Amino acid sequence: MTPYAGTAPFTPDTCQSGPADWSAVASASAMSAFCGIFAGFVFAGVVVVIGEKNPPGGDGHASRGLRLLLPCFFGLAAASYLYALASGELVCLRATTEQLFSGAILAADAVVVIAALAWLLPAYERNQHGEVHFFRGLVQFAAQFSMLMLIVSSIGFDNSVLRRQASPWSDDALWASGAALMLAVFLCWWKPLPGPQPPFAPGHWRDEILLNRRVSMCAWTTLLLSGLLAVASGIAVGIPYEHWADMPHWLVYALGEAGLLIPGAVVVAAVRSLPRP
Repeated sequence: MTPYAGTAPFTPDTCQSGPADWSAVASASAMSAFCGIFAGFVFAGVVVVIGEKNPPGGDGHASRGLRLLLPCFFGLAAASYLYALASGELVCLRATTEQLFSGAILAADAVVVIAALAWLLPAYERNQHGEVHFFRGLVQFAAQFSMLMLIVSSIGFDNSVLRRQASPWSDDALWASGAALMLAVFLCWWKPLPGPQPPFAPGHWRDEILLNRRVSMCAWTTLLLSGLLAVASGIAVGIPYEHWADMPHWLVYALGEAGLLIPGAVVVAAVRSLPRP
């Protein structure tokens, strides 16, 4: 008796046919290499921060950048591994689900990495000409772009898994959720820190305690939610092929929303943790 006695014969599906207009399997190898290279750059940044001596007053800023870089290295390394697993898939819908979560890790961690670099500018006295202000604008742009890509990814996931039969309200719900997150990103970036802002002596970074808390919250949010997405992708890998033949619509919609809201929470936390010029 075979392990899958009583089930339909297995037919490999590598996303080369059917209604899907994107091959999650064909792109997985390139995405795995990209995430691996990205993780290597992040690791190099961690080594530099640990090994370089900071100017007086720069240790606090460097420690905040380091706290943001470390969870990103974990998340990008996990995404690289998960993309590598998807490159060997023979079940298209399973590969599409795996890439939903791996892509969410990549989109969120990319924003956190730029936020970490913004903290390294004051750590090494690179803020004499408005560099922090520029990086804040760069993070805002990257965060909004990542949110847009996450919306498109979730909508594409719903329509690919449901063979372009997704309900119109599901697309509207994803656009509404994405718009709310994009607004939250902008407000967190634009809103000044709470409380009075008296002038400080040169070299004193205002509201150290509050920004420390926000950086710590972002670091833990990145680590925990990236781990959650990695576990979800790992669980998908272990689900037998016969369970992917007909996924319930409610489950597809729930996964699409999760692939948007979970990384969206990381992006919002990253923007809240940015330094103030």
